[in-house]
Amino acid sequence: MTVATASATQTVLEPGTVVRTPRYEEGKNTGVRRAIVLGLWDEKEPKDGYKVWFYTLGAPSFAPKTLGMAFAKEPIVVGTVEEMSERTLVRLYLQLRDYNLRSLAGYGAVEYRIQKAGLRLRALRRGQ
Repeated sequence: MTVATASATQTVLEPGTVVRTPRYEEGKNTGVRRAIVLGLWDEKEPKDGYKVWFYTLGAPSFAPKTLGMAFAKEPIVVGTVEEMSERTLVRLYLQLRDYNLRSLAGYGAVEYRIQKAGLRLRALRRGQ
């Protein structure tokens, strides 16, 4: 569910996959953190890596560097956004709604998956 085959040897992570990957700031590794894959860095070349959002650091933006890149072989898959709690999904959705990432490939897919999972959990909690 979290991977789609791009070639015989290369797998591509879907937008909305939660990974642990190193975070780079000014070319230096600042440690491994959780991130949500937003899509491929270059849609034509899967080996170039992924656009990721380090959601534990706050709302997506380039100023405090919560958006970044993960090289293709670095991410370790830990789950998907559908496996997160309702509270976390609501917080993520509000952060995405307030920040316009529509220009980033995969943003719409991530936003949709977060919204859909949150609404599903809400309906379960309310007994609907």
